[in-house]
Amino acid sequence: MMKYIIVCLFFLIVSCNFSHKKEKGNVNNQSDFCKVVKDTLIAYEIEGISTEGAGTKVNYVNGKITRSVTSIYGETGQATIIYEFETDKIKVLETKYSYKSGIENVKSDEDMLLDYEISYFIDFKGNIIGNEIPERIDFFKEFKEVVPFEL
Repeated sequence: MMKYIIVCLFFLIVSCNFSHKKEKGNVNNQSDFCKVVKDTLIAYEIEGISTEGAGTKVNYVNGKITRSVTSIYGETGQATIIYEFETDKIKVLETKYSYKSGIENVKSDEDMLLDYEISYFIDFKGNIIGNEIPERIDFFKEFKEVVPFEL
């Protein structure tokens, strides 16, 4: 019974996910010294991108989007797109894999081949910042329709 209580307390502490942030000001005043940062992780399904499915896990800090990891599955391969939200732009990290044979035969990462890994920036409308990248997976419009940027 004691082990069960200890395990439950451990998960409770870990799930609270408190982080402290130092602030400038009078260190004698506790409210000026530390602030609690609230992290939230929400999963969303994104329709219309792939017949095999697409889902994203989105991190929010204090109610604002900070990062998302989207997995897109297809008959011949899969891709992972990470959006890292900055103040005025979004960093995109995109990785695409092809299956060595059909999707039904994929049991591990060894059953896939890396097609490419690219990194670039987009604005909050989905437009590329810099040179055009012809091979990229552009689903920002669908992402933006499903995922709120603020909670």
